[in-house]
Amino acid sequence: MKFRTEQELLEYTSNIKGKTFKEIDSENLLANASLNRQKGLLGHVVETGFYKYPINSDSKADFEELDIELKVTGYVKNKNGSLRAKERLVLSKINYNEIINETFESSHVLGKCKKMLIIWYEYDSTKEAKDFLITDYQLYDMTNDFKIFNNDFEIIKGKVLDGRAHELSEGDTSYLGACTKARTSSDRTTQPFSDILPKPRAYSLKNAYMTGILRELIEKPTLLEIKSQQEFNTVIEYVKDKLEAYFGKTQVEILEEITGREYDEIIPKNISKMISDELIGKDEDLPKKDDLFAKTSFIIKNLPIKEDGKPRERMSFKTISLSDFETDWEDSYWKNYFEETTLIVICYAEKNKSRNGFRVLSDVKQITFDENDLESFEKTYNQIKLAIEKKDVNLLPTSANGFKNQLLEIAPKGVKGDDAYVNFFKRDKTKVAFMISKKLLVNKLNI
Repeated sequence: MKFRTEQELLEYTSNIKGKTFKEIDSENLLANASLNRQKGLLGHVVETGFYKYPINSDSKADFEELDIELKVTGYVKNKNGSLRAKERLVLSKINYNEIINETFESSHVLGKCKKMLIIWYEYDSTKEAKDFLITDYQLYDMTNDFKIFNNDFEIIKGKVLDGRAHELSEGDTSYLGACTKARTSSDRTTQPFSDILPKPRAYSLKNAYMTGILRELIEKPTLLEIKSQQEFNTVIEYVKDKLEAYFGKTQVEILEEITGREYDEIIPKNISKMISDELIGKDEDLPKKDDLFAKTSFIIKNLPIKEDGKPRERMSFKTISLSDFETDWEDSYWKNYFEETTLIVICYAEKNKSRNGFRVLSDVKQITFDENDLESFEKTYNQIKLAIEKKDVNLLPTSANGFKNQLLEIAPKGVKGDDAYVNFFKRDKTKVAFMISKKLLVNKLNI
């Protein structure tokens, strides 16, 4: 089936809304296939059953005459009713030996990053794939994001040129990820400029990026609301720009300068957070400031650094829910979270044992997690999963009850004593959070 114009394609595609996959599976592809084992299966159902295209592995766009790529992907409903993309969207394999001679414009990934016709279905773990409901579609023009895509490509290429393909992390980039693409955890390939064998990886559109696209479809912004081309390529560029004028100043000096108030005696306990909220923006407001924040997964943290260069405290994340651990690590929310999330750490240095309020803004660091980190995180995840299955809090991986070289542990957040553990199994939302160990922080911050 050929389409002469985008309008013709979209008019035909409108007929797919409200259908389940079994209703369009004319080739009976879902009969004896596994969605978990056969990636792209639902895409093949749409190609063959709805658009009447034969399955192929051609690198050209699916609707070649219009230079439009077809993508079929799912979303899930969060507990608060909001929607998020179920997973990243894998594009094409990264060839470490070829990328060093490519530009973004000449790379094969560019063909996958122009226009996408996205077919959205609602993923429901209680249903079989054939019964998933196709609810919407959108034609998304990604050329508006090419500046950031190009920057992401150069970051990936730069690590390969440095002989560090084995250190690639999805958190390195904003939109275009370098996700692992291996059949088993032991799969390795070659890279130029290093004898270390890295894991095979593929270009992908990150989960946060896909969620941003989905929310644009749902919210349907007017032309006046659509944001202009982003000024910054990464979140860390934005943060450094906002803090540049305040390096070398104490927390009190900065807060007094930006608020016009004096803080002589009582120093707010959350003074660092007050500063970052004022200069950078509150987490919930940042997506409205720049499209970059609506399509990236990031966390802005403030961290006091002792005079010996070590962090004064661990770094915490949001509290965990028991339902987070219903799936295996590979398909879990937390694996995707740690893979894609970039931590932007604002460092305040202590001098002469200075207390909170009189620490000096000294640096901004970026933390991402590599394969070694994730392997350790998986052990922590599985230990929590086992504790939940056996309903035994003594199995929880706390700092005092973990394993050798543990990098991720859990601890009560916002509460004291044993209350968080005594009541751990009483409700889905716990009072316990993941914490990065000080050991890992020292390593990541190079201090």
